Amino acid sequence: MRVHETLLSKLRQFVVELEKKEASAKYSIPDGVMNAVKKAKSLEKLLHEIFTQVGGSGGIHLSSIIRREFGINAELMDHFGQWAPYSKELFEDELHDAVDRAEIRAGNQGVFFEGTPSKKEAAEALQLLKNIAHAAIRCQFHAKLAGPEQYVDILDNLLQFYALPNTYPEGNAVNYRNLISGDRLYAMSGGDDRITDALKAFAKEWYQQSPHSFLESKEGYLSYEFVRHFLYVLTEEQLERLCSEYIRYIEVEFKLVRTKPNLYRAKKLEIMLETVLSWTPHG
Repeated sequence: MRVHETLLSKLRQFVVELEKKEASAKYSIPDGVMNAVKKAKSLEKLLHEIFTQVGGSGGIHLSSIIRREFGINAELMDHFGQWAPYSKELFEDELHDAVDRAEIRAGNQGVFFEGTPSKKEAAEALQLLKNIAHAAIRCQFHAKLAGPEQYVDILDNLLQFYALPNTYPEGNAVNYRNLISGDRLYAMSGGDDRITDALKAFAKEWYQQSPHSFLESKEGYLSYEFVRHFLYVLTEEQLERLCSEYIRYIEVEFKLVRTKPNLYRAKKLEIMLETVLSWTPHG
């Protein structure tokens, strides 16, 4: 048994040494990968994947997109944080150059447009997509240094893209609601409260200055449980109107459940009313 303990001790020590060596290793980007980025064409897919990623609920994580687009092996991408600074800087520069070269060719407009855009709209959409990609790359490569302005810039360009006449997503209430949901903005920020607050401040200003009112009506939500994600957007007056609408609904349902008593329905109404009465601006 003692012999086995000695072997285990040696093995553990060996593992620690390997872990230290692995943690201190620096990875250089092979010339083949650099050339792949430098020579890349047909970059609509890259723009679309970055757009989809940053507009979704998973935060800004471009590693898998970059790996697929330019054929980078998984081990190198898994050690992104250990890339040699010079190689990392060159690679980022090549990525920005690739984004600058991107176009939306006529045969691929269906990826970004539901209708047929004018030349002016297509050019404007392309510039917005490039702005989003550039900002997302900066956030990816400088995660600890990227300030709120980079994230706000992404959100601003996403909202502008949605607002164009023929773009997909087309900028309806559902798409806007999903985009400015508080939990999505928190995920977008990578869990950084300072960045989240900046995103929420921008989203609230955008909504309050827009002609939209979809957050002020019960019909604008799939369920009352989703309202909490948007309380930060609403003014006291707007929230009061929304609460009143829900309370009127609860009063009607309460009359019905008193006529035909049902414990399950009554409890649901009780929980709903408690929730509605707890709502305050800013959450």
